[in-house]
Amino acid sequence: MSKVIENALIKINKKLRDNIFEDALKIEILEEGFIVVTQDGAFSEPFDVNCTMTSDLKTFEGILAGSIKASGAFMSGKLKIEGDISTAINFAKKLNSQ
Repeated sequence: MSKVIENALIKINKKLRDNIFEDALKIEILEEGFIVVTQDGAFSEPFDVNCTMTSDLKTFEGILAGSIKASGAFMSGKLKIEGDISTAINFAKKLNSQ
């Protein structure tokens, strides 16, 4: 597992500690790997999801840090979403609420 994925898992789990995410989402970070987020937290094991978000590392790190809005990244094509877009919106809200 890459250091980027390890650090992202820690940050996402910390942000969601008191704000449970009740869906299943996969985040693919190009050239790094993937993260799955469920009601049990964030991990990097295969899991059936209803939404996949894909971005490059710079965009992902910006979204995670709060310097890039997920909606803006999506509208500009830097973030791609496949599947249930409401799951992605819900995740972004949970991530930014902390």
